[in-house]
Amino acid sequence: MCYTYVVSSRMVFARSAERHGYTVADVLFAYQHLIRRKVLVRSGERYLKFTGLHHGDPLVPSIEVMMKIIPGQGIVVFHVNAEQGGFWDKD
Repeated sequence: MCYTYVVSSRMVFARSAERHGYTVADVLFAYQHLIRRKVLVRSGERYLKFTGLHHGDPLVPSIEVMMKIIPGQGIVVFHVNAEQGGFWDKD
């Protein structure tokens, strides 16, 4: 996985998360204004999948986010996009 920059010692924003132009501020705002969230466990690794409100663009009322939780180390945000139909249909 390619990393663009480390936001803090606890959060890494992957290059793939920037693909659609969303920022760390967008992710934090969405998390503070959750619509829905789900914790997934795959091969013993934990992921957080959530949708939350988006600020600043009336055409994008909410965004979808996927992040990996690394116990004792932090999180890696690897997917951010405008909420799409079907986001909750797949794990």
